[in-house]
Amino acid sequence: MYIFSRTAALNPHRLIEATGAAIEVGAMVTGITGNPVSVFATRYGQPTNTIGWSVRVESQAQLQADFEKLTVNEGYLQWVTAHAELFDGAPTDQLSTVVSSTLASAPKRFYALVTGTAANGKMADAVSFGVRAQQFVAEATGLATAFMTSVYGAFGQVGWLTGADSASDLDALAQMQMTNADYHKLVAEAGPLFIEGSGLNGLIEKLN
Repeated sequence: MYIFSRTAALNPHRLIEATGAAIEVGAMVTGITGNPVSVFATRYGQPTNTIGWSVRVESQAQLQADFEKLTVNEGYLQWVTAHAELFDGAPTDQLSTVVSSTLASAPKRFYALVTGTAANGKMADAVSFGVRAQQFVAEATGLATAFMTSVYGAFGQVGWLTGADSASDLDALAQMQMTNADYHKLVAEAGPLFIEGSGLNGLIEKLN
């Protein structure tokens, strides 16, 4: 399975209108392609005017077919032109392949996201570690988790998702990370596997 995400900055002077438009176009794309699009707002870790659209696909062929449906849909193209001023700059697209997961079929309200970039020559070891870390968090918390590797973009970038239905679930995740000695030992193994300073923690919330 792949996860495709498009991230954009909203016009900071028209945040409420732009957020509504982001939800609207997500519903439009869902209707055109038949694939459910989730709309996420950044809560922590990126600028607060960052919005994201995400969809799960089984293949790059399926994703390309969806793109082609959009490029010939007059209503979608007109919408993009009419609402361009609500967004600040060009969006960024990311395609990741899910290596291992316990993701539920329905997206969660919150996702804690951790990303990092494997050190030179350490990609295989970093992926092996990533799978073990994903499985550990899933078993320790009971939350939906996933480990992904980037298909395009920065070489060696990987990421972990942990889904939560509530802020209480996020508190339980944070408590485990602070107090679980086995988790601390596991995290200590990551040091030589990733480029120093490449890590990022963030939280996104589903809006639709």
